[in-house]
Amino acid sequence: MADSRLEMHSLLLCDHAITAQDGKVSAIGLFSQINVTRLPTTYGRLFIVAVLEADAGRHEVTLQVLSPAGEPLLARPPQMRLEVPPNATTANIVAELKGLQLKELGRHRVELSANDRPLGNTPFTVNLLWQERRAANA
Repeated sequence: MADSRLEMHSLLLCDHAITAQDGKVSAIGLFSQINVTRLPTTYGRLFIVAVLEADAGRHEVTLQVLSPAGEPLLARPPQMRLEVPPNATTANIVAELKGLQLKELGRHRVELSANDRPLGNTPFTVNLLWQERRAANA
């Protein structure tokens, strides 16, 4: 349905997310910063939760992570199909990302789009943490 309504209501980053049998989504450990000790680095795992307002029917959405310069970080961004039932007006997405490669500091974005039309995005910042090195015989 190319002309059907599909709008992003919320987009969250978290440590874990689950969908209950009744369709309720629980997002655990919300965050907007990733602290690293070196670059490049691989961020092990994160979840992305999106709540969309949508007309009934089938919708396809794509998820991408963008660097501070706007460059895509996912070579093969996840594409998801949503089937919104006739009586519903919202749809939830829970997506797991493993092994996100981070190469630079600064404000990154997670973007959700449909048919190459951005639905919205949420920012997160990559910060460098300094660690003190202690002498082995201290």
